[in-house]
Amino acid sequence: MKTITFYSYKGGVGRTLALVNIANRLAEFGKKVCVMDFDLEAPGLIHKYKQNIGEVQQGLVDYIYEFAVEKKLPGSIGEYANEITKYNYSGKNLKKRENNIIFIPAGNSDSSDYWKKLSRISWWDMFFKEDSEGIPFFLDLKEKIQKEFKPDYLLIDNRTGITDTSSLTMSLLADSIVLLAVNNEENICGTQHIIKAFTNEANNLLDIDREIHFVLTRLPQITSPEEWVWDEAITNRIKQRIEEAFQDSNKKLNSFNVIHSNNDIALYDRVNIGYDFDKKDEKQELTPSISSEYLSLFDSLTEKDLSKEEKGKFDNLKRGEVLLQRAWNSYYRNDPSLLTQVDEIKKIIPQLPDIYLLQGYCACDIKDYTNAIKLFNKAIELGDISGYALYYRAEAYMFQKKFQEALDDYSEYLSKGYKEFRPDVLVRIMLIKEQLGVERMQLISECKELIKKYPDNSTFYNFISYLYRNEKEYDLALKNIYKAIELDTGNGHNYKILAEINFCMNDKLTFYRNFDEALNRGFNIESILTNAEDTKNIYKQAINDPEFIRILKKYNKVYFIELLQKDTE
Repeated sequence: MKTITFYSYKGGVGRTLALVNIANRLAEFGKKVCVMDFDLEAPGLIHKYKQNIGEVQQGLVDYIYEFAVEKKLPGSIGEYANEITKYNYSGKNLKKRENNIIFIPAGNSDSSDYWKKLSRISWWDMFFKEDSEGIPFFLDLKEKIQKEFKPDYLLIDNRTGITDTSSLTMSLLADSIVLLAVNNEENICGTQHIIKAFTNEANNLLDIDREIHFVLTRLPQITSPEEWVWDEAITNRIKQRIEEAFQDSNKKLNSFNVIHSNNDIALYDRVNIGYDFDKKDEKQELTPSISSEYLSLFDSLTEKDLSKEEKGKFDNLKRGEVLLQRAWNSYYRNDPSLLTQVDEIKKIIPQLPDIYLLQGYCACDIKDYTNAIKLFNKAIELGDISGYALYYRAEAYMFQKKFQEALDDYSEYLSKGYKEFRPDVLVRIMLIKEQLGVERMQLISECKELIKKYPDNSTFYNFISYLYRNEKEYDLALKNIYKAIELDTGNGHNYKILAEINFCMNDKLTFYRNFDEALNRGFNIESILTNAEDTKNIYKQAINDPEFIRILKKYNKVYFIELLQKDTE
């Protein structure tokens, strides 16, 4: 476990933000990270992770209080920690990263009890009183973190100033120290004193050869060549002063980094760490983006831990994912450059399942269902975790009228616990059962049970209405389809079913009105070809009707007539 402490002589320099960016990137690399908020008087880490965890009940202050005041050694640090689950979006595959960050908060600082406990902790008694046990207590804490969480990294958010607790985390716990400061005399002078203190061998209690990294923060972002000259002059001057602080020691500065400021930091105190390809894309810029400056800091801190090959593989993956998201956007916009984009992604990282999922969609759009199935097979083989490839492969089988294959895929979709298309899948299974000869009254009974389970889902009202229509129970069919429309007014399929009921009741005028409404609300007319014969017969009877043809022309669907005729053959 490598321990990195983030320290600043003064606040407001972006220390906590830098820690979070480094922690998140390490987690993306698959490293297990423990982050600990040791800024007990002004805890800030909780605000960076609030959306990922529930309400914090206890933390480091409670842990220390139990030892320092109640004179008990806590049994486990796990009781004072929170698991943070972050998500990485890659096209349709939402990758859940389980427990990759463990967060030890300072405690519930919104509670008055927190401040009472903190005020009763005597740091002098813990470290300077005769027979004090503060040092072994904190070494035991570090050992517990290592044993219980087994993290690759422990990142500590230190408090500002020269204090007992800040000295503790740097001298006892840290393997590497990240010092952050802004460009003013107070910050730079204070940081020099800290460097001199920690490069003094007399203060190296555990005889650790620590790395020391410096980060100059919050310089204004460069917008002109003149500002670049000014920026470089400041950077060189500060770097010289920081290096001067090492003169009386045998240590040297491990890295000097600069992180500029922009509106995202000034207004929202947020920024996401960049990627190597960001740097490549910015060759013509006056200065790198702030996200890539965080990347430079990350590279400095992990230079000895992560190989170039490991970083290159990760960077290719990320670039592929960024390009893939653009490709999905192009697909939805019918962008003609889509296929070129897909070819570029395949060159970078050919093992992304979403590439083949996207190509499968395109094949379905041109009714090449055989090729679509092959592409969905490839997406599944490569580890598609979204369930989309399985679902749309079943849909392609439906268009090919391979009902048993479709049934197998739908059943597997349900067995694997996918939820997004669950109501649709349950209905598709009942449709296939109908095609395979299951009695309609049995299907009506099954559908009633699903309505009890999903009373606010229009899908099942839609399907039971269809079943009642086939049983010529038109009043019940209308009652249920109106309920479906009430629940989902924008769903064109509901109006399609209503139109079919109207046709069966010999109300042709209302049939055409609702058929028009179905197409207007985006109903996929080609799905009719997968319906039972009695449904297709409704449209075959209307095939030569001028009003039917007029509506098809209105929505550019005249080709449907040819598809229906081929289906008859």
